Amino acid sequence: MDEVRERRNNRAGKITPLACAGSLQQAAEQGRIESFIAVVKLADGSIQTVWSHIQNTEALGLLECGKDDVMNQIREG
Repeated sequence: MDEVRERRNNRAGKITPLACAGSLQQAAEQGRIESFIAVVKLADGSIQTVWSHIQNTEALGLLECGKDDVMNQIREG
């Protein structure tokens, strides 16, 4: 994504993939992240899932927590 579009999206209050990545990197550098999992949709439409050094069962648990968070946001409107 080009810089102009990124700034425009930030001003409009949109959370871009670059902003998410920057926030995650900053939190990791500050030692605030114990583990993480991410599901991304790539530009070609494919889905990729990556996670840190955790067990597969913990990765599934984090995904369920994320799913619950999204469902709660939907309910709250």
